[in-house]
Amino acid sequence: MARQLLVLEEVIGMLQSISAPTRVIDAFRKQAEFVLEKRPRSELDNVTVASGFGQATQQGFVELTLNDQLSQFEPKKAREIGLMLIEAAEAASSDEMIMKLLDRVGIENVEARGNMLIELREIRQGTRGTARPQ
Repeated sequence: MARQLLVLEEVIGMLQSISAPTRVIDAFRKQAEFVLEKRPRSELDNVTVASGFGQATQQGFVELTLNDQLSQFEPKKAREIGLMLIEAAEAASSDEMIMKLLDRVGIENVEARGNMLIELREIRQGTRGTARPQ
Protein backbone atom coordinates (compact mmCIF):
# COMPACT_ATOMS: atom_id res chain seq x y z
CA MET A 1 0.00 0.00 0.00
CA ALA A 2 1.30 3.45 -0.88
CA ARG A 3 2.13 5.82 1.93
CA GLN A 4 -0.45 8.57 2.40
CA LEU A 5 0.55 12.09 3.36
CA LEU A 6 -1.66 14.52 5.21
CA VAL A 7 -1.67 18.30 5.33
CA LEU A 8 -1.20 19.78 8.81
CA GLU A 9 -4.67 21.39 8.66
CA GLU A 10 -6.18 17.96 7.91
CA VAL A 11 -4.55 16.45 10.99
CA ILE A 12 -5.67 19.40 13.13
CA GLY A 13 -9.20 18.94 11.76
CA MET A 14 -9.09 15.25 12.67
CA LEU A 15 -7.93 16.04 16.19
CA GLN A 16 -10.79 18.50 16.54
CA SER A 17 -13.28 15.96 15.22
CA ILE A 18 -12.35 13.55 18.03
CA SER A 19 -12.65 16.39 20.58
CA ALA A 20 -8.97 16.45 21.49
CA PRO A 21 -8.28 19.11 24.12
CA THR A 22 -7.28 22.51 22.74
CA ARG A 23 -3.99 22.40 24.67
CA VAL A 24 -3.12 19.09 22.97
CA ILE A 25 -4.00 20.46 19.54
CA ASP A 26 -1.98 23.63 20.15
CA ALA A 27 1.03 21.61 21.39
CA PHE A 28 0.77 19.30 18.37
CA ARG A 29 0.57 22.25 15.94
CA LYS A 30 3.57 23.94 17.56
CA GLN A 31 5.66 20.75 17.41
CA ALA A 32 4.59 19.97 13.82
CA GLU A 33 5.46 23.48 12.64
CA PHE A 34 8.87 23.22 14.36
CA VAL A 35 9.60 19.87 12.70
CA LEU A 36 8.41 21.07 9.29
CA GLU A 37 10.67 24.13 9.48
CA LYS A 38 13.70 21.89 10.13
CA ARG A 39 12.94 19.37 7.40
CA PRO A 40 15.35 19.55 4.48
CA ARG A 41 13.55 20.76 1.40
CA SER A 42 14.35 20.26 -2.20
CA GLU A 43 13.36 23.41 -4.02
CA LEU A 44 13.23 21.62 -7.34
CA ASP A 45 12.47 18.00 -8.12
CA ASN A 46 14.20 16.45 -11.10
CA VAL A 47 11.53 14.77 -13.22
CA THR A 48 12.18 12.99 -16.49
CA VAL A 49 9.86 10.97 -18.69
CA ALA A 50 10.91 8.81 -21.60
CA SER A 51 9.46 6.13 -23.81
CA GLY A 52 11.15 2.87 -24.58
CA PHE A 53 10.77 -0.54 -26.14
CA GLY A 54 11.62 -3.74 -24.30
CA GLN A 55 13.58 -6.19 -26.42
CA ALA A 56 12.69 -9.10 -24.12
CA THR A 57 8.97 -8.24 -23.83
CA GLN A 58 8.61 -6.77 -27.32
CA GLN A 59 6.37 -4.09 -25.79
CA GLY A 60 6.57 -0.36 -25.37
CA PHE A 61 6.94 1.22 -21.95
CA VAL A 62 7.11 4.62 -20.32
CA GLU A 63 9.90 5.41 -17.91
CA LEU A 64 9.37 8.00 -15.18
CA THR A 65 12.24 9.20 -13.00
CA LEU A 66 11.61 11.42 -9.99
CA ASN A 67 14.93 12.50 -8.52
CA ASP A 68 16.68 9.14 -8.09
CA GLN A 69 13.59 6.89 -8.23
CA LEU A 70 13.00 5.10 -11.54
CA SER A 71 9.65 3.51 -12.48
CA GLN A 72 8.46 1.86 -15.67
CA PHE A 73 4.85 1.56 -16.79
CA GLU A 74 2.84 0.08 -19.59
CA PRO A 75 1.51 2.85 -21.86
CA LYS A 76 -2.06 2.35 -20.54
CA LYS A 77 -0.91 2.87 -16.94
CA ALA A 78 1.18 5.89 -17.96
CA ARG A 79 -1.93 7.49 -19.51
CA GLU A 80 -3.87 6.79 -16.30
CA ILE A 81 -1.12 8.43 -14.22
CA GLY A 82 -1.03 11.40 -16.59
CA LEU A 83 -4.77 11.93 -16.15
CA MET A 84 -4.41 11.63 -12.36
CA LEU A 85 -1.70 14.31 -12.43
CA ILE A 86 -3.91 16.66 -14.47
CA GLU A 87 -6.88 16.07 -12.15
CA ALA A 88 -4.73 16.61 -9.05
CA ALA A 89 -3.31 19.82 -10.51
CA GLU A 90 -6.84 21.12 -11.13
CA ALA A 91 -7.88 20.17 -7.59
CA ALA A 92 -4.80 21.88 -6.12
CA SER A 93 -5.61 25.07 -8.06
CA SER A 94 -9.18 24.85 -6.81
CA ASP A 95 -7.99 24.36 -3.21
CA GLU A 96 -5.74 27.40 -3.51
CA MET A 97 -8.59 29.54 -4.86
CA ILE A 98 -10.89 28.40 -2.05
CA MET A 99 -8.32 29.22 0.63
CA LYS A 100 -7.70 32.67 -0.88
CA LEU A 101 -11.45 33.29 -1.03
CA LEU A 102 -11.90 32.29 2.61
CA ASP A 103 -9.09 34.68 3.54
CA ARG A 104 -10.64 37.51 1.50
CA VAL A 105 -14.06 37.10 3.11
CA GLY A 106 -12.44 37.36 6.52
CA ILE A 107 -12.23 33.78 7.74
CA GLU A 108 -8.86 33.98 9.45
CA ASN A 109 -9.11 30.91 11.68
CA VAL A 110 -6.71 28.38 10.15
CA GLU A 111 -8.55 25.38 11.61
CA ALA A 112 -11.90 26.58 10.28
CA ARG A 113 -10.41 27.12 6.83
CA GLY A 114 -8.79 23.66 6.94
CA ASN A 115 -12.09 22.07 7.96
CA MET A 116 -13.91 23.86 5.15
CA LEU A 117 -11.30 22.65 2.66
CA ILE A 118 -11.71 19.07 3.90
CA GLU A 119 -15.51 19.32 3.51
CA LEU A 120 -15.19 20.77 0.00
CA ARG A 121 -12.69 18.03 -0.93
CA GLU A 122 -15.22 15.40 0.15
CA ILE A 123 -17.90 17.04 -1.99
CA ARG A 124 -15.53 17.27 -4.97
CA GLN A 125 -14.03 13.79 -4.90
CA GLY A 126 -16.31 11.76 -2.64
CA THR A 127 -13.71 11.29 0.10
CA ARG A 128 -11.78 13.37 2.60
CA GLY A 129 -8.62 11.44 1.85
CA THR A 130 -6.77 10.51 -1.28
CA ALA A 131 -9.03 9.57 -4.19
CA ARG A 132 -7.91 6.39 -5.91
CA PRO A 133 -8.88 5.50 -9.48
CA GLN A 134 -11.04 2.42 -9.99
